[in-house]
Amino acid sequence: MRAISTVLDASLCLLLVSASAMTLAGTPARDAETGVGPDSATGPDSADETAELVATSTARVTYEEDHEATKTIHDTLAGLLASALRADARQDARTNATDFTRAVADEVTATLRRYTSPDLGVQVVASEARVGSSDRISAGSEPPPEIDVHAARFALRETRFTVRTWSA
Repeated sequence: MRAISTVLDASLCLLLVSASAMTLAGTPARDAETGVGPDSATGPDSADETAELVATSTARVTYEEDHEATKTIHDTLAGLLASALRADARQDARTNATDFTRAVADEVTATLRRYTSPDLGVQVVASEARVGSSDRISAGSEPPPEIDVHAARFALRETRFTVRTWSA
C-alpha cells in the first residue's frame, strides 16, 4: 500500500510541475520596468486580459485585527476581493472589516497598476452573486463618463467580478 501511495504522490507531483511549467511558458513576456506586454492595447481584449490577471495573480495583504494583532492573507486578487466582500458584508466583531477591505482594495489597485499598461485605466468591481444583494467592493478608479469602456465578467466563490478597462 505504501509503495502505491509513493508512486501516486510522485506522479501527481510531476503532473503539477509540468502544468506549472506549461502555464509559465504560455505567459506573454512583459517589460520588467513597466509591466507592459509587447502588443499592449486598450481594445476589447484588454478587459479579458485584465480579468485573467485578476483571476490568476496573487498578492499578500497585511491588516490589523483586534486592534493589536496583524494578520496576513495570501490569495489571488479575485480571492482577496471575494474575502473582503464577505468580511464587509458580515461586519464581524472580531475582524476590522473596514481596514481589511481598504487594504485589499489598495493592494489590488497597486498590483493592477504594476502589471498593466500605463495608458490603461482599470476598475474591478466585486459584488455578491445572490439576486437582490447590493454589497460590492471596487478597486481602481471610476472610468470617465465620456469615454468608451470595455468590460469582462467572471465569477468566483459566489462573487461576480466586472473588470472595466479604458484608454487613460
